[in-house]
Amino acid sequence: MTLTAHLYRRMMKKGRVVALVALSSIPALAYWLTAFDADSSELGVIYNDIIPTSGFSFAIAALILTVATLREERDAGTLPYIYMRPITRLSIAVSSIAAGVSAAGTLALAGWAASVLALAAVGGDLSIALPGLLLFFAGAVGYAAVFVPLGYLVPRSTLVGLGYLIIGEMIVGSAIAGIGQLSIWRISVSILADLVPRLGPEATELMGEVGVGVGPGLVKLGAVLVVGTASLTWALRRRDAL
Repeated sequence: MTLTAHLYRRMMKKGRVVALVALSSIPALAYWLTAFDADSSELGVIYNDIIPTSGFSFAIAALILTVATLREERDAGTLPYIYMRPITRLSIAVSSIAAGVSAAGTLALAGWAASVLALAAVGGDLSIALPGLLLFFAGAVGYAAVFVPLGYLVPRSTLVGLGYLIIGEMIVGSAIAGIGQLSIWRISVSILADLVPRLGPEATELMGEVGVGVGPGLVKLGAVLVVGTASLTWALRRRDAL
């Protein structure tokens, strides 16, 4: 817990957090601009269309934040001090990913809260937004599990992560069904789809052939967490060892 709290505090620098909260709130702004003059009966469908389809801005914010989890420790030369503590590499990996999930979860909460405010501004029923909380948090878990190891393993990890999001998830994931099945955001949308009466048409198209369901979605995210933790544990054992 101590290491997790240390890494979390190091990531959550005020200027960085303010900028990334603004980036995470873009879906809420898009919803308000779309729904402010819409019929009240359509506010729920619009919410479940606009928030998922514009949610990649949250994914980018999560990327920028979580790749810094261990990268900043390496850049500052403080990783050797962490290695010298009487804890295993697996414990370091688990603590690091937990810190990444916590940091991305903070952005998720902020992005979701902004969507609630946008919904209130257009006079919608606030209960419409409740399933959206799980959408954002599912994305936070999945992206942290991918980007924390990426930030440790890969130079220029932010650029590599952007390439993954733009090319892998947004372009290739839309064109090739098999790749789309591996998209963290599409998995998150599939969880949302099981909790709402109806997704909007663009969100349904975005999800593609990913199966709807909370259970399958959580299983997939669990697998991503296991792979991410195992990859980071391996890297900590093989690289920068003392």
